[in-house]
Amino acid sequence: MTAKKVLISGGSRGIGKSIALKFAKEGCEVLFTYKSSDQEALELVKYINENYKCPSAKSYKCDMADAADVKRLFKENKEEFSSLSALINNVGGHGKLKPFMFCSNEYFQEILSMNLMSVVNAVREVLPIFIRNKGGRIVNITSIAGTKGNPGHSPYAASKGAIIGFSKSIVKEVGGMGIIINSVAPGFVSTESTNDVPEKYLKMRIDNSIYKRMGMPEEIADVAHYLGSSSPEYLTGQEIIVDGGITG
Repeated sequence: MTAKKVLISGGSRGIGKSIALKFAKEGCEVLFTYKSSDQEALELVKYINENYKCPSAKSYKCDMADAADVKRLFKENKEEFSSLSALINNVGGHGKLKPFMFCSNEYFQEILSMNLMSVVNAVREVLPIFIRNKGGRIVNITSIAGTKGNPGHSPYAASKGAIIGFSKSIVKEVGGMGIIINSVAPGFVSTESTNDVPEKYLKMRIDNSIYKRMGMPEEIADVAHYLGSSSPEYLTGQEIIVDGGITG
């Protein structure tokens, strides 16, 4: 199956933006959500519609961590979303670099909600569509932190690890209905968020890579597109690591 219409959560910047551009380049109709920057979303929609031969690109403002807002999104766009062939869950963030002992319960819950619940909320709404259509693909963007841990980012690592377990569980429930679910676990990727990373920490992460560089968003997008469009049916319930050999 080649994806005809994809919904990407958090598609206006970073890895999500690269995923949107990759699907558009391959001729897929691109729908994406964003939380705050109307200008970024408008610019991306305009760029895709002017530069690619895909059917169209549309953006939707939504807080994916808010179950009620996600339900509203799917209800208001019921007809548009009824023909979705793929969902890419990309919304997330690592939060501040701080030891666990300095993480309040409120802060921990904030990161869990942003990363884990954004995926849960989207999957809950899209599954009835895929079941009705007898097929669909879900790709969840996780992180190598979810399996190897990351000092100073325990809430982030916990949330990404939870997504991996969630993905493997759900695919065992709905895989027989033609629904393929996989995760992509990036290593250290160059995006807007890395601009605030301390130089010492940045160097340490780069030195751990075989290629002595950060990953590029486009490299993650290539894998997400493959899993969300043309990967074989038998490739499901997996976490694909894209980290430049850090965990190899």
